[in-house]
Amino acid sequence: MNREILISLFEKKDRKRRRILYSLYQEYFDQGLSSVFIAKLVNDDLHSPELVSAEDIKYCRFYFKDKVKVAKRLPPARASPREPSEKSVASNSPIQWSDPDDLDAIQNQIVKSKFSKT
Repeated sequence: MNREILISLFEKKDRKRRRILYSLYQEYFDQGLSSVFIAKLVNDDLHSPELVSAEDIKYCRFYFKDKVKVAKRLPPARASPREPSEKSVASNSPIQWSDPDDLDAIQNQIVKSKFSKT
């Protein structure tokens, strides 16, 4: 693609003009310059003032530049075998439940609930 084709595409408001603009001036986009400054540089290079606007540059940045930066993926953590702890040994014993009807009134009052007001 050459610059004369780009000028004619911008004058006709062709659909592909921005993609060609990005392909021709990709080094300006990669440098991280401001959109107004890039538009001025491109217009100076094309010898056509106000042919390319800052909105065209912003459009090219948004749609054609790789927006997604892929982060390095961490290697999966190795599952270490669990070592039996004392708590797990204690949890193997059967749980003893008490019947609240069998307890006397004093022992029923000792039992506190998270819902009871203190």
